[in-house]
Amino acid sequence: MGGKKNKKNTSGLALACWILGFLILLIVFLVKLDDIKSNLKSTRFFERIFGTTPTFIQNHEDKKKEDPPLPEENTVITLNTMPSNPAQSVQTNVPADSSVSTQPAESQPAAEKKNADASSERVQNQPASQNTVQPTPAAHQSVQQEAPSPANPDPKPVAATTTAKLCFVSIDGDGSVNRRQISRTVTKNDSPLAGNIQLLLAGPTPSERQKGCRSLIPEGTRLLTASVRDGVASLNFSEEFEYNQRVGVEGYIGQLMQIVYTATEFGTVNSVQFLIDGQKKEYLGSEGVWIGSPLSRSSF
Repeated sequence: MGGKKNKKNTSGLALACWILGFLILLIVFLVKLDDIKSNLKSTRFFERIFGTTPTFIQNHEDKKKEDPPLPEENTVITLNTMPSNPAQSVQTNVPADSSVSTQPAESQPAAEKKNADASSERVQNQPASQNTVQPTPAAHQSVQQEAPSPANPDPKPVAATTTAKLCFVSIDGDGSVNRRQISRTVTKNDSPLAGNIQLLLAGPTPSERQKGCRSLIPEGTRLLTASVRDGVASLNFSEEFEYNQRVGVEGYIGQLMQIVYTATEFGTVNSVQFLIDGQKKEYLGSEGVWIGSPLSRSSF
């Protein structure tokens, strides 16, 4: 009976040890559960063994959070730069990770202390008038700068000019029409032929009129278009050009001559084809002056 009782006690003790050990392992497991899940997630244990990771492992987030880094502090260091007033000092803000030494003045090497003492002694031995900064009146503290006035301002660009040769007429006492060639200084333009014809249509200037110059081109005539091709200038005039009330047939011939001589002053123009409102006509006016083909200077 005694042997059975001892055997029963031994079995109960072993069971209690097993239960205690299991409880200890369970407690350790529960305490380290977060670390175990983190390790299983980071090492992909289930994925390597079973080919897939459980959802509770994938969704696990480590509860440990790193403490936020402390903000960098700026260290205020006083540098002995020996200003003009020995009582003054310069303060410089240096970042915390700067390599500038922050040792107090008492830890400076003996050689630096000696130089500092010598500099201080020289400052103290200077006359008082050199050590004292005289206050400056407010009116003289700012530097006044006068705007420089250009002695020779850039002149405005002068427009390029050229000489325009125009053909007007003069009428003698017996009614004969004579050609009068005049020259003017005009501003250059991109269409010199059209420009000269426009000047011709405007008529002579008062000074030119005093010299006997006249124009037989009907008043109100306008140049509609102008072009040059193969030496022929095609000039398109308004309908006013067709009706000349002056001196009969001589008036038509005179107005055509004025246009032809003015246009052929250009080396690229040999003759003129007249158009009326964009149409090519054979005769001009009731007098029947031929304009069906290009006219040159030899036509007059």
